[in-house]
Amino acid sequence: MFRLNKIFLFLLLIINIRAIHADGLLRPVEEKYPQSLLRNRMTRIDVMIYGQFAETIVYQEFVNDWHKKTDAVYSFPLPPDARANNFYYWQNDQCYKAVLRVQEQAPNPGTGEGGVAALINKYIGRNGIKIMLKDVAPRTIQKTQLHYISRCDYDQGKMSYEFPLDTQEFVQYPLDLLQVFIHIRSDSTITNFAMSSHPDWKYVFQRPNEVKVALIQSKAFLTKNLKFDYSISNKATSVDFYSVANDSMAGHFVLSVQPDESIDSTDIFSKRIIFLLESSNKMFGERLAQSKEAIKQCLDLLKPTDYFNIGTFTYNSNFWKTNLVPATAQNIAEAKQYISYIYSSSGSMMQNALLKCLAQFPDQNLCNSILAFSSGFTVLDPQEIENKNVQKTGIFMIGIGEDLERARLEMTSLLNYGFVTYFDEDDNLLTGITRVFQKISQPILKDTRFEFGQAGIHEVFPTKAPTIYQGSRLYLTGRYLLNQQSAFSIAGYSMNGAQALDYRLNFSTETTQYKFAETFWAKEKIDALEREVLVYGENPAKKQELIRLSLTYNIRCKYTAYIATYEDPIPPPTAIIPNESEIAMAPESYLIGNYPNPFNPTTTIQFYLAPTAELVKYKFIRIYNLLGQLVSVIDISHLNTGTHALKFNGMDFNGNPLPSGMYLCQLVVDSEVSTIRINLVK
Repeated sequence: MFRLNKIFLFLLLIINIRAIHADGLLRPVEEKYPQSLLRNRMTRIDVMIYGQFAETIVYQEFVNDWHKKTDAVYSFPLPPDARANNFYYWQNDQCYKAVLRVQEQAPNPGTGEGGVAALINKYIGRNGIKIMLKDVAPRTIQKTQLHYISRCDYDQGKMSYEFPLDTQEFVQYPLDLLQVFIHIRSDSTITNFAMSSHPDWKYVFQRPNEVKVALIQSKAFLTKNLKFDYSISNKATSVDFYSVANDSMAGHFVLSVQPDESIDSTDIFSKRIIFLLESSNKMFGERLAQSKEAIKQCLDLLKPTDYFNIGTFTYNSNFWKTNLVPATAQNIAEAKQYISYIYSSSGSMMQNALLKCLAQFPDQNLCNSILAFSSGFTVLDPQEIENKNVQKTGIFMIGIGEDLERARLEMTSLLNYGFVTYFDEDDNLLTGITRVFQKISQPILKDTRFEFGQAGIHEVFPTKAPTIYQGSRLYLTGRYLLNQQSAFSIAGYSMNGAQALDYRLNFSTETTQYKFAETFWAKEKIDALEREVLVYGENPAKKQELIRLSLTYNIRCKYTAYIATYEDPIPPPTAIIPNESEIAMAPESYLIGNYPNPFNPTTTIQFYLAPTAELVKYKFIRIYNLLGQLVSVIDISHLNTGTHALKFNGMDFNGNPLPSGMYLCQLVVDSEVSTIRINLVK
C-alpha cells in the first residue's frame, strides 16, 4: 500500500510541479516508510521586521507515525535573497544547535533518477537548506527551528513580507496548529498594515513606530503563501538606521533610504531608456508574446520629454533606430509596429547587445536606463560591461523562467546601478514588467553617492549607489570602527542642481541589540563573493574567504553545510515574538489613538476594524464630554476591515467649535465599545 501512496503523490506532484511552494518538509530516509513525508503537525512563524529588514524563525513539529525509527532530511525553500543563520533540532527532549562544517549539504533520500525527492530538490531551489536528522523515534515528534534573514520587497510606498506557506501539493491534510507572529519596528511612523493573504489575522498592539499582529489557526489547511503588507510615513526623505558594535571586530550597520513621496512632477528627470529583448528560441511562444506586450505598455508610460529605442538580440543584435528618439506619439506608434514583427531565432549574445546600447547614451544630462530581458544562459561579462558604462547607465535585468544564470544577471545589474527582477513561467509578465518600469520611471536624484563622517566606514554593500526614484527604497550595509555620532549624506543631482540630504547617525556601542545587522552585512558580502565565483570560476582566495565568513557569522555558503551532531545540548532558544497571552487580550475592533493629543483645533483618530465588523451595519465614532453628553457622531459604516484614520474637526453637531476640555472618544461596532480620552486645548 505504501508504494501506491508514493506513486499517487509522485504523479500529483508531476502534474502540479509549477505550483509547488511550501514551508519546511521532512523526508524519511527509510525506503519502507509508509508515506513520502513525515506528517507536519504544527508550524509557528515568528517574524521581526526592522524597517525593511526581516528576521524569520520557523518552528515546526513533525510526527513519525510509523512503528520504526527513521533518519530524515529537513528541507526548506529559503527566499532567493535570504540566508539561514541558525538551525536547532530536538531529540529526547534535548535541544541542539546545528554546526557549520566545510562539506556538502545532505542529499534528499531517493535523489537520482527522479521521484519525490528530486521534486523536493527542484522546489527548494538553489538557495534551499537541507539537514540530515538522525533516529526519529517511532510515534514521536521531531522538532526543528530554522532562523534566516531577508529583505522585504518595496514598491510604490508599500513594503511586503512573504513566507512560502503553500503546502497543498505536498500535504493533503490540515495542520493541528498554525501560528504567525509579526512584529515591526521602524524609525518612521507605520501608517498602514494588513496580512492580505489571511484576513483572519488580529492585532496585538500598535504604536506609531511599532506594530505586532498575529494569526492563529487550528486545523489549518496551508493552501496559500503568507503575505504581509505595510506602509511607512514618508512626508520627507527618511532613513531607517540600525547598528551593532562587536567586542572583537568592527561594528556593523544597515540602513534604508525612502525618498519623499510628495515630489512634484516638475522635479522628476526626463529619461533615456532602451528596451533590450532577447528573441532566442527560449523566448518562443507566451514568453515572447507577453514581453512584447509589456514593452508596448511601457511605451505608453513614457513622457514626451523622454527618449527611447528598441533592441533585440540572439547571436546578433538589431535595433529599431540607430540612436534614441523622442517619445512622440508617432515614434511610439512606429515602435509598437516594429515590436509586433519581432520573432524568435537561435542564439543568445547579450554582451554585444549591451555594449551597443551603452554607446547610444551620449552623456549624463538625463537619467539613462536599459531594461534587458533574458530567458536563461547568455554570453555576458559583468565587469567588462561595468568598465564600458561611462555614462552611469542603470541596467535592469528581467529574468524569465527557472533555468537562469542568476549570478551573472545579478552581478551585471549591481555593478551597473540597477537590480534584477525574476518571473516564473506562471507569472503575469505583462503586469509584472510594467511594475518594474514604474519603479524606474520617476528619477529624482542621479549620480548618487553616500558620504559618511568620521565613523571609519568601510566594506559597504552595494558598491554602487543607484539613481534614486520616487516610489523606490535603497538599502546600504557596512562596517564601522568608531562608536560615535557621525554625519551621513545622500548627495547627487536633482532637477534643481547639486543636492545633499544630511543626517546624523548614532553608531552604537551596544553589542546585542540589532544583532541582525551583523548577519545582514555578512549575507551581502557572501552573496557578492559567490556571484564572482559562479561567474568567473573558483578562486582559492575567494573560497577561503567565503568559508571564513560562513564559519564566523554562522551563515551557510556554497562550501559549507549545517550538520546535526547531537553533541552538547543547549537550553531551547526563545522566540522573537511575545507569547500568545498578548494575542488573547487583544480586542477585535478598537481605537488605536489620536494625534496630536492635546489638539487644536483638529486631530486624527486612528482605529482598527476587525473582519467581523464587516458584518455589522452600524459603526460609529462618538464624542462625549465629561458630563456624558453626546456632542458629535461620525458615521464609519462604509469602512471595511483594516486600519483607518479620520480627522475630527473639533466641532459639535451644529458646526460650533467645542470648548477646551477633556472628551471621551468611543468606537462603537455593534456591541463592542472601545474608548480613549482626547484633550482639546485652546
